[in-house]
Amino acid sequence: MSKAAVDTLEKVSTEFEGEVLADLQEGRDQALALIESAKREAAEAVVKILQSGARQADSLKRQMIGAAELKVRNAQLEAMEEAVSGAFSDAVKGIRKVPRERYEKSVARLIKEGVEVIGPNATVSCNSRDKDLVAAAAGRLSKGPVALTLGPSNLETAGGVVLTSADGNVRFDNTFEARLERMKPALRKEVATMLSRKR
Repeated sequence: MSKAAVDTLEKVSTEFEGEVLADLQEGRDQALALIESAKREAAEAVVKILQSGARQADSLKRQMIGAAELKVRNAQLEAMEEAVSGAFSDAVKGIRKVPRERYEKSVARLIKEGVEVIGPNATVSCNSRDKDLVAAAAGRLSKGPVALTLGPSNLETAGGVVLTSADGNVRFDNTFEARLERMKPALRKEVATMLSRKR
């Protein structure tokens, strides 16, 4: 082979080698770029997953705190309801211990309140224990335009009266239990205020 052919072959071989090396370098650079891009995407994905996990953990934490606060609130409401019920029960038991004179005045006042609501013509009902006392109070109040008649004395109550209009259409329950029931919202508020001060 001649020197010119060898030189040509070497030149072609060198150019080919250069092109192959350039292609390899370009492929290597592209591969490295892809690897770097994949690393960045993976790192971003990890950050997003961690952030999402943190948000989910925070959300779960808020839910758990909210559920715990709700439980505490329900327990407080139950305790308050028990306190109110206990106060009512004690109040009803205490009625039997009220001195007779004071009890008579209370019954007379309850009848007067009923007359203000029902009107001057009414029937007054009570429990069997208070029949004589209610009859006497109704007799004292039946003056002028007020005409009270004694109704049944078989009410299941600790005390107080129920007044019914002459035509029977209007009924006013002024028993101690009914009065306590009407006071319950105010008493609940008072108990809640007392409980909140203790915290």
